[in-house]
Amino acid sequence: MDTRSVIQNANPGEIDIRLTLERLLQDAQGRPVKISSLRREPSPFATLFPAEVLSVSLESGDEIRLFVKHLGPEQSDHPDKQRRDRETRVYEELLGNDDLPVPKYYGSNWNETTKRREIILEYIDDWNLKYHDLEYWFIAARRLAQFQAYFATRAEKLLACDFLIHFDASYFYEWADRALSVLRDQSAELGAEFSLAVRGYDRVAEILARQPVTLVHNDLAPKNVLADRSIHPPRICFVDWEMAGIGCGLMDLVELKSGLDPVNDQKMRMAYFEELGGTDLIPSCPRDMSS
Repeated sequence: MDTRSVIQNANPGEIDIRLTLERLLQDAQGRPVKISSLRREPSPFATLFPAEVLSVSLESGDEIRLFVKHLGPEQSDHPDKQRRDRETRVYEELLGNDDLPVPKYYGSNWNETTKRREIILEYIDDWNLKYHDLEYWFIAARRLAQFQAYFATRAEKLLACDFLIHFDASYFYEWADRALSVLRDQSAELGAEFSLAVRGYDRVAEILARQPVTLVHNDLAPKNVLADRSIHPPRICFVDWEMAGIGCGLMDLVELKSGLDPVNDQKMRMAYFEELGGTDLIPSCPRDMSS
């Protein structure tokens, strides 16, 4: 049955997504693809942009689940989220290797009906790290280290990507200045206390800026790490690349382990460092590490 006849009574937005999915799935599978049915459900994990989970039935009998993020006109007040094409280009230009800990990227499409850019990804049918035992956190730390080692050897390519944020010293200074400005507006006393707290911050910024560079997620909180336990070993997937950049990979480790008790914090760091043995991604100077 021709797909156009199947969807002739569908709304224009659904027609667009069906035709887009057929094209992208055909490219991924290398054979003709026809959709027999499509079920759409809003994702409970959508944040700034709408997102949905698609259950796709093909005429071949295959069943596929996809995650679709609809990038639109919504404005974030976060300075690192102002470039709208960043996430799409990260997936298209950097994350195509099947061995990387990310969902499979099928492609993107401009939906003229909805006026949104649709990013179409594999749906990972499991929860993020917030809902998993700590053993999965340590696995995630190892996968993060492997991921960063992979991109550390591709620094020249990363530096040529104008869509990535550059985590240089000026970036860190700007964030310190923003934080100080906000606190001073709220309270002169808080502003004075914070000013003392960041005294010497320039040294920390310089240490971070001179480390060997890799691809940095820049928002790698546990909510952005999925762990698929249906396979062994469990598959780790890093998601939401809106703020990605190039710089010191330890930034992601700090975000990932934030809030852990001292014992598990140490276990996560050791899992990460063990994977990076023989690389220069860990500062060799003990003083730099303690900073």
